Formats: sequence, structure tokens, C-alpha cells
Amino acid sequence: MLPLALAIAPGLAIILYIYRKDSYDREPKKYLLIAFLLGMLSTIPAIVIELSGNFIFGDMSGISSIPFYAFHAFIIVGCTEEGCKFFMVRWYAYPKKVFDEPFDGIVYSVMVAMGFATAENIQYVNKFGIGTAVLRMFLSVPAHASFGIIMGYYIGLAKFNREKSIYYFIKGLVLAIFFHGSFDFFLFLQDNAQVKQYVSQGLLFAGALVSFYFAVRLSLRSIRLHRELSRIEFEKRNNQV
Repeated sequence: MLPLALAIAPGLAIILYIYRKDSYDREPKKYLLIAFLLGMLSTIPAIVIELSGNFIFGDMSGISSIPFYAFHAFIIVGCTEEGCKFFMVRWYAYPKKVFDEPFDGIVYSVMVAMGFATAENIQYVNKFGIGTAVLRMFLSVPAHASFGIIMGYYIGLAKFNREKSIYYFIKGLVLAIFFHGSFDFFLFLQDNAQVKQYVSQGLLFAGALVSFYFAVRLSLRSIRLHRELSRIEFEKRNNQV
């Protein structure tokens, strides 16, 4: 039970943090639960697409080409996982009437991202044990949350600026893919024997941490900006009543 608890706990902690930040007009809990479950389900098409990509282009075992590692990190993994999460938010949450303030983009994106990360976490922890659970608690799950926040920030902007919605959709998705791909790229290179002749595993891990750091900083800024926009939207609605 302990490995399962460690797999689930970080996602729930982040969900509670974001839920408390949504202080002006909180979303119905049933919608948040559905978004979380859709995030878990989105791992299925992601796995199918990634396995298909590995079958078509080859996996990383025995390949030393750095461009291939970049392709795998940014395209096969980054595009696939962030694309599946984006689809769930855009299809399920975005059209709802309760999506009525910019911060809701972040809320629903984080719910989907944490569903995805929790399902992924359970698989990894069952396979590799408690050590992996502890490492992912402080790194991989918060990374998924930060990618979701960045994407959700722009989905929130798209909702309230329909003329530029396509632009915001693309920008949010591209930034999430960029940070996800950068994070994974340095971690994947730790298995590249050619690269490790010149760069230590510690430095490669530091590269992933740098990407993670900037993603977290941008996500915290996104939360702050959207809370302010949501406050303005909330006060505007109340003044009209």
C-alpha cells in the first residue's frame, strides 16, 4: 500500500494547492473529478502513439545519435503526451459554461495533467519501487503540473479572446511541449554512452533541473497573473448583477 500511496499523494497535493488558489468562483467538484479521470485515460492513446512511434522510428536502445534523442523527447514523447492532455481540456472543459474565468484554464489543465501523471506514476512505482516513487514525487509529477499550468494559462486566455484563440492554443501547446521535451531530453541523454564520454550524468541531470526550474517559475507567474485576471472578471460579473 505504501508504494501506491506515494504514487498518488503528489498529484493530490498539487490538485489541492491549485483548488485553493481558485478562490473566486470554484469549479464543481464532479467536473474536476471527470477531468482528472480523463487525464488518466489520456495515458492510453499516449502509450499507443509512443509505442507506434518507437516501432516506426526505432527506440533509443543502441542509438547514439543526439538528434534522435531530441526527436524522441520533443516529438514522440512531448508532442504525444501534451497533445493528449490538451485534447482532453479542449474537448471536455473548455466548452463548459462553468469555464467562466481565466484561471479555470489552469484548474482544468492541472486536473488533466495530474490524472495523467498519477496513472503514469502508478505504473512506474509498481515496476521500480519506492525509490522511484520518492524521486518522481519531487520531480516528474511537479514537472507535469508545471507543463499543465503553462498550457492552461493560454487556454484561459483563448477562452476570453476568441479572435486570438488559435494563436493562444498553439502557443500554450508549443510551450508545454518545449519544456516537457527539454526536461526529458537531458534525462534520456543519461543513457547515451557517447554523450557520457564528455558530459557526466550529474551535469545532464542538472540540465533537466534547469528546464524544470524555468517551467516552475513560468507556471507560478502564470498562476499569479490569472488569479488577478479572474479577480477582475469576478468583480465585473458581480457589479453587473
